[in-house]
Amino acid sequence: MAAWMAHWVRWGKQVVAGPQLLALLLVMNLAAYFAGLLFWYGYVMTDSTTPMWAWPFIPDCPLFGLLGGLGLLMVIAQSRWSVAAQIQGQRWLWIVALVSVAVWLSTYLPGVSAGWAQQGAMFALWSWALLVAAIWFRRPPAWLLGIFAFGQIKYGIWTITAWLLYWRSTAELFGAPHFSFDSISMTLAHIGLAAQGLLLLTYFRPTRLATVAALVWFGLSDFVDYGLGFYPAIPEQLISLEIVQWSTITVTLLLVALYWLYSFSLDPFRPVATQTQR
Repeated sequence: MAAWMAHWVRWGKQVVAGPQLLALLLVMNLAAYFAGLLFWYGYVMTDSTTPMWAWPFIPDCPLFGLLGGLGLLMVIAQSRWSVAAQIQGQRWLWIVALVSVAVWLSTYLPGVSAGWAQQGAMFALWSWALLVAAIWFRRPPAWLLGIFAFGQIKYGIWTITAWLLYWRSTAELFGAPHFSFDSISMTLAHIGLAAQGLLLLTYFRPTRLATVAALVWFGLSDFVDYGLGFYPAIPEQLISLEIVQWSTITVTLLLVALYWLYSFSLDPFRPVATQTQR
């Protein structure tokens, strides 16, 4: 079983490492980030009562799709690119990140339109994500990759769970589940988000530091969402907020426990002989 799984993981890594597919994944993550901020989380991000410190905890799926895509780029560059290519890639990331910071700061200039000013939070998170990737591009630490992969898996599961609850409620109310285009497409997209997180997880071993970092970040995120009320919008007449809250917290604790156990175990995606020689 382990050999079969390792075979498919190696095949998946080879496929994703191809420049065309990697570029496609990055473009899809980028598009999902801006679409999510513009059409799903924008009303919270642009609210004058939303503090800046809360911005990284609000657009869960779009932000971690972006971060996970950058994380995949980082590990593929580290494992497959030449040193010269890594240096060039890091240089371009710095350029794009600094330009993005300038774009974000331009939303605060006097005289800018109200519509442009409202996009400050969206460009802030985008530029911060690029800065993080630029800083650690050539040597991504396990704790950072651990947070990226954790977020993709966690919020992929969150969205899938929310739509399953929605379909169950509509089936009870109307006799059949309401399979809308949004519900089907977003469920499929978030299955892909969780799968991308699992793939990223095969490139590194979550350390104990990574486990603690994930517990702190996502424990705080759950508190901001359900303790302070910044949770994603859901149709509460159809989906129980209490069920969503406790299922989200349960997923956080289960993933932390799996990270902790994985930090002590042999890596199932590498040959045992290679690991025992370390």
